[in-house]
Amino acid sequence: MISNKSIRANLFLVLILLLGIIFYSYYIFKNQGSIKIKDTQYPNQSLNFVDPDGGITKFTDVEYRTTSEKNRDYITKGSEAYIAKDSPNLILLKNVHSHTILNDGSKLNIKSDKAEYLKNSKNIKYYQNVIITNKESEITAQNANFFSDKKMIILEDVIYKDQKNLLKGDRAELNTITNDLKIYMKDKKEKVHGQRKQK
Repeated sequence: MISNKSIRANLFLVLILLLGIIFYSYYIFKNQGSIKIKDTQYPNQSLNFVDPDGGITKFTDVEYRTTSEKNRDYITKGSEAYIAKDSPNLILLKNVHSHTILNDGSKLNIKSDKAEYLKNSKNIKYYQNVIITNKESEITAQNANFFSDKKMIILEDVIYKDQKNLLKGDRAELNTITNDLKIYMKDKKEKVHGQRKQK
């Protein structure tokens, strides 16, 4: 006959095994190359560019500049900017062009039809026809989020092209200081699609 002590020991062993499986599944198979983005980085409700109530102020030919501790500038320009009285931290931009100088002295350009600029954090969400260029390379994306504190741009639905390569992925991380680019898929079982031009 099995004693209570033996039953408790077996239950404890099963519990330890289950916890081990959960830990292994979550931490070992987790995509270590990704940065988690909280939904709270940007307001849940975006402003409309058309304001029937007259609560939005419009500016033209605007420029916003963020300077790092190493005196590196990240400059964003827009042909139009809209600020609502009840959301003074959120600025909507049209015909957007951002640029910065990388460690190697080359210029990184980011362009999009529209963007949301947060004055407090200096974060920027680019969307509609996002194009990033540097030297001979070009990245297009559905949208891109610049995180000022990380000096990082996170892109969705990415196509990277240069003179020899074409890569497609779900997401990408671009360091705006070193120009390091990581492209990956949301599902770890899928692979980044790519091709190389032959001479």
